[in-house]
Amino acid sequence: MAIFVDWDNIRKGVFGAASKILSKKVSFNDIDNVLKFITAFIDHSDEEIYRIFVYLCEAYSGTENGVDYKQTPVYKYSRNFIDTLQIRDNIAVRKGNIAYRGLDINKEPIFEQKQVDMLLGLDIAHVSYNHLADRVLILSCDLDMIPAMKVARTNGLQVVCGCCPDVQPISSQLKKHSDFIRGINFSEIF
Repeated sequence: MAIFVDWDNIRKGVFGAASKILSKKVSFNDIDNVLKFITAFIDHSDEEIYRIFVYLCEAYSGTENGVDYKQTPVYKYSRNFIDTLQIRDNIAVRKGNIAYRGLDINKEPIFEQKQVDMLLGLDIAHVSYNHLADRVLILSCDLDMIPAMKVARTNGLQVVCGCCPDVQPISSQLKKHSDFIRGINFSEIF
């Protein structure tokens, strides 16, 4: 099984929602929590991990409005998180870019991820075209995954979508393009 994790989608949509909906604050900055979350969706009696692909961006490192973001604690923590994650067994970190988009009405910086969905889609296509796994597990509720899911299914791979229905239900569109929905409540994982 190849596992594809859209980390920002999971971080905000699942861990963030769990904090609000369940009042359950689980650190998404703790590598052990991240791996516990991901591996909760694996059927260990039937599935073997080919690789876990994690898609994310480093924190912004430029200078804007007099702030050198490379010197901030957020940037340093981001680098440490990625460096620690990518040396774990069976983990492949894929980094997109982060772009500064200006300030919001509260004068807070706006950052946007770039290339993450494209990298994720290309890796799903590569795994499916080369039959590197027989099943893919996608941890993302982003509808941008649908074309890559179709490629995987067309090439004979089973597509499993993981979700936490107690904090982020999966859309009917993702259900249509999946072979299986593997719903595990966040409160059962943590």
